Amino acid sequence: MSINLKRILVAKDLSKESSNVIRYALELGVKFDAQVHILHVMPTVDTAVLNMVALAMGPDQLAKLNATNEASLAEQTREQLDVILRGETELMKADLEHSPQIEVHHGEPVPMILSVADRLDVDMIVLGSHSKGRLHYAFLGSVAEKILRKSHRVVVTVPPLVGH
Repeated sequence: MSINLKRILVAKDLSKESSNVIRYALELGVKFDAQVHILHVMPTVDTAVLNMVALAMGPDQLAKLNATNEASLAEQTREQLDVILRGETELMKADLEHSPQIEVHHGEPVPMILSVADRLDVDMIVLGSHSKGRLHYAFLGSVAEKILRKSHRVVVTVPPLVGH
């Protein structure tokens, strides 16, 4: 059996470990001549909070404000990821065959990551892992753990200190 990676999805938040996880995926992309897709999912606001705000400002005004803010936040996020990406490609000093693609979506992280992975038909999903503590993990789980359980694709988790 040989490993053949053509498309890699790296799903990342904007934490300080983002660049390590992106670098890891880019290095895999270079080694396997694979297209790297970088995904950030902006989480949705809790429904109870939205209902309370809608009551205060009116549903139409909230929808307009929400649409404007989502577009603005998505563009700012793309710019932040682009800065991280440029820094990582300069550090690597390697020629990437394919320019990494950036996508920013709004929604629940786990279903969105799995949906994008299916749409792009990726061979691997690369995720960062956080150390949030046992209590947090016991009650809430983690995005990485849920992706590991639900995905039918290869999933690689990169711990926070890899590359230091």
